[in-house]
Amino acid sequence: ISAGVQGTVHLIGVIGRDGAIRELRAVDGPVLLVRAALDAVRQWTYKPTLLSGEPVEVIAPIEVVFTLNR
Repeated sequence: ISAGVQGTVHLIGVIGRDGAIRELRAVDGPVLLVRAALDAVRQWTYKPTLLSGEPVEVIAPIEVVFTLNR
């Protein structure tokens, strides 16, 4: 963001049964923001998705929006 770039990075992630990110890849977005988006999302923990009351692994689209505050 220090380069004055803003925008949305679209990612696809595999969220494990424990809510942790298992796999993550960028689909599109400003090149200068992709690394920051990947680094941030890898630290996130999700509430596990339940199917019939049991946690399951899911593939999820993830958006990370970067905006400048001036």
